[in-house]
Amino acid sequence: MPLVAIIGRPNVGKSTLFNRILGKQRAIVHGIEGITRDRFVSEAQWEDRRFRLVDTGGIMENPVDPVSRKMQEQLRVAIDEARVLIFLVDGQTELTRIDRQIRDDLLRTGKPVVLAVNKLDNPDLEMRRYDFFSLGLGEPYAVSSGHGHGIGALMDAVIAHLPETAAPEAPEPAAASRAVKVAVIGKPNVGKSSFINAILNEERTIVHEAPGTTRDAIDIEFAWRGKEYVLIDTAGLRKKAGIRAPVEHFSVSRSLRAIRRADVCLVMIDAVEGMTEQDKRILGYVIEQGTGMALVWTKWDLIEDRAARFKQINDEIDLKMPHLKHVPYVTISNVSRQRIFTTLEYVDRVAAETEKRISTAELNKFMEDVRAKHPASSVKGKAAKVRYITQAGVKPTTFVLFVNKKDLFHFSYLRFIENQLRDRYGFAGVPIKLELRQGSPPP
Repeated sequence: MPLVAIIGRPNVGKSTLFNRILGKQRAIVHGIEGITRDRFVSEAQWEDRRFRLVDTGGIMENPVDPVSRKMQEQLRVAIDEARVLIFLVDGQTELTRIDRQIRDDLLRTGKPVVLAVNKLDNPDLEMRRYDFFSLGLGEPYAVSSGHGHGIGALMDAVIAHLPETAAPEAPEPAAASRAVKVAVIGKPNVGKSSFINAILNEERTIVHEAPGTTRDAIDIEFAWRGKEYVLIDTAGLRKKAGIRAPVEHFSVSRSLRAIRRADVCLVMIDAVEGMTEQDKRILGYVIEQGTGMALVWTKWDLIEDRAARFKQINDEIDLKMPHLKHVPYVTISNVSRQRIFTTLEYVDRVAAETEKRISTAELNKFMEDVRAKHPASSVKGKAAKVRYITQAGVKPTTFVLFVNKKDLFHFSYLRFIENQLRDRYGFAGVPIKLELRQGSPPP
C-alpha cells in the first residue's frame, strides 16, 4: 500500500493528526517536544482508499545529541518512502525559518505535498490559513487535529494523489489473525530495539546507550520463512519508583498494553547482569496476563566463560524459579546476530502451544490418573474431590475444575495438577490458569 507521511517541526500536532486519521489513539501525544522518535506506521483507510500512514519526529534545524540525529535519519527514510507528504504547520504561530526550510526540502523531492494548517478550531482562527499561501504549496487546509475540524477536506486532497484502487474486502478471520504478534519486552537498555534492528537487518528503530530511548510501542510487520509476524518494540519497563517524567507513564502503559495484546512475549534479560527483581516483576506480569513467552538472554557476546554462565542460568531457574521450567530460553547477541532467528523458532513453538485445546473427555481421563497417582489431601476428615475438569479457553489457557469444596484445595495440589498437565500435554511457555468452581458441572 502507498505510504503517506506526516512531516513538520516539533510540537505542531503530528501525532494528534496521526491518531485522528486512524480514528484511534495509537501514538503518544504530549505537550513536551520530541515525544515521537521512531517511525510509527499503521494501516489507514479513507473512503475507498487504503494506505499506510507514518507519524514522524519533528524536523530540527541543528540536532545536537545522538538521539536527535537518529530521529532525523528516521524522518528522512519516511520522506523517501512516502507517496504523499502532509506538511503540518502551527496556524497559531508565525512561519519560522525551519518551516520554510522544510518546504524547500519537500519540494525538492518532487512528490505531492498537501499543506495542513493546524490548531485552527473556529471560524475566526480559520482565516489565518490565508497567511500560509506564502509557502507556495497551493491550498492551505485549515484543520484542528485535536477537535477533528477540517480533516475531511484535508484527506480528500491527500487521497486524490493515491492510486485509484478500491479498498479490499475485509479478510477472513483466519487470514486477519495469521500474523503472530510478538512483544519484545524487558528493562531499559537490555537490547530490545537492537534485537528488532538485527532481525530486520536495518536501522528501523532508534538505538542509543541512554535508557528510555524508545518511548512508544512500535508495531513492525515482518515475514520469515513464509510466516508473518508483527514485532512490537516496547519502551523499557522500570520500577514504579523510577518513573518520574509524565511521558514515562505513557510509555510504560503502552508496553503493558503490548503484553496484553501479544500472542507471544520475548522477555529480554541481560545475561551479564543476570536476573534482577525487576525482571521477575516483568515475568510476573506476563504470567498474570496469561501471555505465552520465551526468555531471551541478551549480550551473550560479552560473556567470557559461556559454558559456565549457561550452567548458572540453568541452575538459577531450577533452584530459584522452578515455575519457569516450562518456559523455553535462548542466548543471543545482537552484535554478532548469534541465534537471533532461533528466537522466531521459539515464537512459533510457543504460539502453537497457546492455541492448544484438550478435549473434556481426555481431561477427565487425565484427572483419574492424577487422583490415582496422588489423591488430594483431607481436612478434618473431608476429602477434596475434583468432580469434573474442562478447558474453558485459550489466551489465557484456562482450565475449570468443578470441586466439592474450594477451601479444601491447597495451592500445592493445584501446582501438582498444573505440572501433571504440562508433563502430559506440553504447554511450553504458556501460563496455565486453574479456576475452581464449587458444585456440580452444568448438564
